[in-house]
Amino acid sequence: MIQDRKDITLNEMVERLAAERGLPMGRSALSAWLRRQGWTFKKRPHTHWSRTVRTS
Repeated sequence: MIQDRKDITLNEMVERLAAERGLPMGRSALSAWLRRQGWTFKKRPHTHWSRTVRTS
């Protein structure tokens, strides 16, 4: 499912699991299961903290 669409949301995954496999699952349960399996995806890339430099 994730390989088919890299931009799929948790809500869409829950809907597809229910429709295609008859697996009713809550969004938080699916999120916890995915994290335990090592799947951690973010929509946006990680941004680094800005550095402050002394001016005087």
